[in-house]
Amino acid sequence: MRAVKHWLQKSSLKVKWSVGASVAIFLTFLIFGFFQYTLISRWLLHEEATSVSEALDDLNNKGENIDDILSNRTLFQQVLEKDQSIRIINAEGKEMLVVKSIHSTDAKVPFMPVNEKRVSLIRAGNHQILVGRSPFHSQSFNGYIEVIYPLYRYENLMRNVLFVMMVAGCVGLLLSAFLGFMMAKNFLKPLKKLSSTMQSIRKKGFQERMEPSASKDEMGELTNIFNDMMDQIEQSFRQQKRFVEDASHELRTPVQVMEGHLNLLNRWGKNDPAILEESLQASLQELSRMKKLVEELLDLSRAEEAKILANEEKADLLAVTERVIRNFKMIHQQFDFNFQYDPKQAYEILMSENHLEQVLIIVFDNAIKYSDRIYKVDIRLKQEKGRAVLTVKDYGIGIPKEDLPQIFHRFYRVDKARSRAKGGNGLGLAIAKQLTEGYSGTIEAASEVGKGTEIRFTFPLAAKQKTGGKEGVSKK
Repeated sequence: MRAVKHWLQKSSLKVKWSVGASVAIFLTFLIFGFFQYTLISRWLLHEEATSVSEALDDLNNKGENIDDILSNRTLFQQVLEKDQSIRIINAEGKEMLVVKSIHSTDAKVPFMPVNEKRVSLIRAGNHQILVGRSPFHSQSFNGYIEVIYPLYRYENLMRNVLFVMMVAGCVGLLLSAFLGFMMAKNFLKPLKKLSSTMQSIRKKGFQERMEPSASKDEMGELTNIFNDMMDQIEQSFRQQKRFVEDASHELRTPVQVMEGHLNLLNRWGKNDPAILEESLQASLQELSRMKKLVEELLDLSRAEEAKILANEEKADLLAVTERVIRNFKMIHQQFDFNFQYDPKQAYEILMSENHLEQVLIIVFDNAIKYSDRIYKVDIRLKQEKGRAVLTVKDYGIGIPKEDLPQIFHRFYRVDKARSRAKGGNGLGLAIAKQLTEGYSGTIEAASEVGKGTEIRFTFPLAAKQKTGGKEGVSKK
């Protein structure tokens, strides 16, 4: 048993499937065959016992005395044709007459007195024998009549039935094993392709994919899920690689600057107050940049790892936007914030209020940073197809068309020198995109160089709101 288990563990799935199918079918056939064989055996035995009982009845009904029975050759002939034997025994157990054919049994059947008709099954050697006994009483004779019936035909028939069942079981076992193997081979083709593809991916990289399956079964679904999963893994791998490269590059610059100033202090600045002041200020500035960069990286990591669930938190988009605008007005009093919305509509969205405020601060801060000549920001809020739509437009330097698709990527800056001068690390919009999409929202950008940039958000509403009213209400 242990050897069989070890062999199955080392065998392929096709072999296991074939063996399992064969064993299941064979066991089912074995149980069915057992019950069928038992039912046939009992039914035949009952028929044979009935035949013996009828023979006894005929013998008892054909005559009033023993001479009438002995003279009825037709009755004897019918009994002998069935290979039955007839014994007439007196009350003392002595055989008075024995009538049997050449095919009747020679087995010794013991005498047994009975008070009524009885049919019993006995075994003599390797054969079964039905013995029917009945008392017989007349004016001239008192004794017993026995009909002895060897079950040769029954035994031959059951042997043939058993042989046929065994042959059918073996054929069924082989056929089920073959069909199971062919079916397993056909069904497991996608798994084999999947295994080959995974081996290829391990050797060549994430570019390999399985052929899309048109099948709607579980294997086809597995193929499609695998391809989607590999697309996500490849994208994540590329983003991680780019993230490590960009983070290393961003952190290298302030570290090098601080190292240079520390070397300068070590050489000449110990006794020179001017050099000491300059180096300390530059080092503190670079340290501040590093601190901000680390904080933004942590924010981005939290945005990616947060398990955001629908309907978990709600925020009033109108109230949060107004609050952020008031805060920016206090800091940047030279800017004009033009906010348009419909006061008759409600703008409760499925988003954490803290995350929403963080997203708005990032976008407003960018609008302020990159506005050089026109100090104006337009904000518009409306409902559109069951979603809240918020647009933030500035009139700053704008973004070139070729750079526009990249602005939501980590560490991407259109003008790196200018962005660094304004304190940007290129992570703000990446954080905003991650947070917005985490709540099933969208963020898009449209821009033209020299004319400004427009950021457009859409957020799912917490509930269907009634639309109506007239837009154009503004606050400044």
